[in-house]
Amino acid sequence: MRDHVLVKNERRALAAYSTKTQSPVSPEFSRFLRGAGAALDWATGAVDAAPVGPDSGPADGDTIIAEIQRCDVVLAGTASPLMPIRTDPHYVNGVEHALRWLLELEAEPPVPLETRPEVPAA
Repeated sequence: MRDHVLVKNERRALAAYSTKTQSPVSPEFSRFLRGAGAALDWATGAVDAAPVGPDSGPADGDTIIAEIQRCDVVLAGTASPLMPIRTDPHYVNGVEHALRWLLELEAEPPVPLETRPEVPAA
């Protein structure tokens, strides 16, 4: 799992990027950014509720993997209408990408490297 300080810095970069690029960002990418932000908020303990699934409480390796699996189900279109989860595919894609990055399964962070705003370190 990535270093907690790095994750907090990525969350701040994500907020700065969202603010800086608000007008030219498509609605779909805006929802992706909100999902990635929600995932990082949950991972850093800023919020208790998982961004997609019904889990609440601190994020740990097991709950993060379960959340990624829920994202896969939603993105595959196989989620049951009875499952109490978020289903917007753009939001869910942002959640999944951020959590996969957090677990070092993705090299590219949620904020595109080539467009990363300057954010002071924590």
